[in-house]
Amino acid sequence: MLILFLRAIVLFVTMVVLMRLMGKRQISQLQPYELALSILIANLATAPMGDTAVPLLYGVVPMIAMIFMHTIITLCCMKSVRLQRIIDGRAYAVIQNGSLNNNALDRLGFTMTDLLAELRAAGFLHIQDVNSAILETSGKISVFPVSGKEHATASDLGVTAGAGGAPVPLILSGQVQRQNLPALLIDEEWLLKKINEAGFNSPRAIALASLDPAGTLLVYGCKNMCAPVILRTQGG
Repeated sequence: MLILFLRAIVLFVTMVVLMRLMGKRQISQLQPYELALSILIANLATAPMGDTAVPLLYGVVPMIAMIFMHTIITLCCMKSVRLQRIIDGRAYAVIQNGSLNNNALDRLGFTMTDLLAELRAAGFLHIQDVNSAILETSGKISVFPVSGKEHATASDLGVTAGAGGAPVPLILSGQVQRQNLPALLIDEEWLLKKINEAGFNSPRAIALASLDPAGTLLVYGCKNMCAPVILRTQGG
């Protein structure tokens, strides 16, 4: 039992040292190959840690090999931008100049729900407050707010903001979110009428439609670069 205890300590210290050699990135900032190496290193430590019949070197040597590969890949990426793009991929603008880039979202397999969740995590409840959003190679989204009043806001439309709160999605990726309608005291007929006013014949043509607490309906179409259509709905 004491041997298992000591072997675990040795492997743990070795793993921590090797992971530190990878740099000070946070887990969310790891590139795909770095995440793969981290998982492999953890798995390599498992067998010799729990089985005294497996020599420690059988775990330590492959772990060192993984860090060696990480160093080689990192150095090569520093020398070659093309190789870096092949290994790490490239960043994509999912919102650009206030317009939704649906092609980028489809290419990345990033759903509208994922995008809204990331924007909320970045502190943006209203998508119209975002000028640009870039999905980095690490999977993290960098969000840049609008400067001044380039895009219409509740104050521009003369709407009283009232109580704050997140906009409620009414249509996501062409699908009507029927479960959200009763809480807003609206029905699907009302929604279809409003999207027709916005110039859309069917919910299938809409990537996102949301209603905020101020009564502003925001509609993005499914075209590649789609600017928002903003409707004042209170009293309508």
